[in-house]
Amino acid sequence: METMELIHTSPTKIEQITDSGRFGEFLFFSDHVYVMTAGEFVTYSIELDDDQVIGAGRLFFHEDAAKLAPLVAELAARLDVSEDDAEALIAEKKSVFDLDIETEDAGEDAWDVQHFTARAAKILGFRAVRVQDEQGSAYMIDMLDRVAELREV
Repeated sequence: METMELIHTSPTKIEQITDSGRFGEFLFFSDHVYVMTAGEFVTYSIELDDDQVIGAGRLFFHEDAAKLAPLVAELAARLDVSEDDAEALIAEKKSVFDLDIETEDAGEDAWDVQHFTARAAKILGFRAVRVQDEQGSAYMIDMLDRVAELREV
């Protein structure tokens, strides 16, 4: 088992992590400093065993993938897409921009899909999911009640 060191940047000092907000209890990390804010920021690192991480594209190949059916159904209903499309979105095989859906803001929907992807990993017993974004690989890590694990660097 290998350990990886991942980095998170925040516009403010993190005192508490809750399950509210766009990404719930999940924070985005990268293997390099990844700044998505203008101005000053605080950089944190965390160590994570690689067996606690699943790639988004592997979620539905997991032996317990059937546990994801309610989550798939929830996303399908939310976006008014088929369950096959919802599964493909969660697994990053499709993007909301690939589908013919009526939406007020596809960018917002894409962020919401990332939250579903992180929730899927958690359902399967993983602490984190590796996703792809404009910066390359990113890791959405469940940090609920784990703020003490963040080391300011």
